[in-house]
Amino acid sequence: MHRLPLLLCLVALAGSAVSGVLFFQIGNTKQVLEQRLSDASTRLAKTDADLAAANEHAGDLKARASALDTELTGTKRQLDTVRQQAATAQGRALQLERDLGQAKDVLAVYELTARALADDVGALRQELEDTRNSNTSPEAVAAYKKTITDLERQLATARDGATVGGGVGGSTAVFASRAGRATVLSVGPQNAFVVLNFGSARGAQTGQKMTVAQASGVVATVQLSDVRDKFSIAQVLPETLRGVLQKGDSAVLIR
Repeated sequence: MHRLPLLLCLVALAGSAVSGVLFFQIGNTKQVLEQRLSDASTRLAKTDADLAAANEHAGDLKARASALDTELTGTKRQLDTVRQQAATAQGRALQLERDLGQAKDVLAVYELTARALADDVGALRQELEDTRNSNTSPEAVAAYKKTITDLERQLATARDGATVGGGVGGSTAVFASRAGRATVLSVGPQNAFVVLNFGSARGAQTGQKMTVAQASGVVATVQLSDVRDKFSIAQVLPETLRGVLQKGDSAVLIR
């Protein structure tokens, strides 16, 4: 019977020892958990701060991307405008090049016309001198002088690159030998057409036909297709061509 209280005391002491050990273990575990909780809270706060900074940076990047997109759109519009201006400038340059070519062609025709008119003036002066020597009537001499004056005016006008109207055809028509005569200023490719110093100022009309002659005789018949004030373009009738047309050939109107 005396052993039972002793045994109970030993059990109580053992329980107290176990309880003390458990108490210390639980206390240590609580401190560890509290420390871990504190660390986790600190990391969470830092993560929240990093997330807020990342969101702010993302907002800045979005704003920058929007600004860049707007700038890119403006640049594209400017580029389209520059391309349109370049295309317009290129078209203008091509037009100017064509105009320059046409101006050169017209200038060449005027130069040829001026030379032909100078030749006509010289020939008329010689005819006038011959007329004076042969005691022709004063009316014919006066008509020659008027014709020379008109041709000299045409010559001056052609050298200036302008056109002048007037009754030249009426003054030259008094001479049957000069009224329907012309000189070939230039010949087109493959003898397809000729340019004559015979224009509307001297009575030329579209559709008129002229014979073109050389020293060997008539070499072709041409038909006026484009009549200007001081010159005309005449198409060569292929079936009438009997040689090679040359600059300086004479042409006579078929009446």
